[in-house]
Amino acid sequence: MPAQSGSLPGPSTTGRYTYRAKVPARSQTVAKGERAKLTHALAAHRQLLSHASSAIRTLTAARNEMIAQALEDGLTLATISAVTGENIRAVRTIGLAYDDLHPSALTRGAHVDGLRAKSEQLKAAERHRDRIVNQREALIVTALRTQACDDLELASLTGLTPEHIRRSTRGIARSA
Repeated sequence: MPAQSGSLPGPSTTGRYTYRAKVPARSQTVAKGERAKLTHALAAHRQLLSHASSAIRTLTAARNEMIAQALEDGLTLATISAVTGENIRAVRTIGLAYDDLHPSALTRGAHVDGLRAKSEQLKAAERHRDRIVNQREALIVTALRTQACDDLELASLTGLTPEHIRRSTRGIARSA
């Protein structure tokens, strides 16, 4: 089979998939160092986002178990809803998901304090994840404006789809 005339020579600088199509030459305005910094930052944000999402899943599971245990020990739906910030329907659904719990020796105050602390940890983790997402979006915009990466390469670096990249950056002026 003949070699593709538009393929890029050598391996990708990021170790990821390289889009192999005829690509217009990148402008000389972006130095290799700047491009490397952007690709490294995007890869780092992808990993940070993965860690943050994992922490949120862990905290949510722990908080949900605490909610179910508090319901089992007689705390009302309204009290738990007020402490956690979840609506009553969500609290009821969480409580029904755990059917093999036994009453514990914890007091009402201990349940309320524990739920409040775990809910605050969860909110802090969600704020942290949102900051990472905002930073990633800023990096994507910078990469597109400076033509350091195209949509497909950005998708590869961020774990997003090319369509998501295009939708989220629609209306952003790109250098010509």
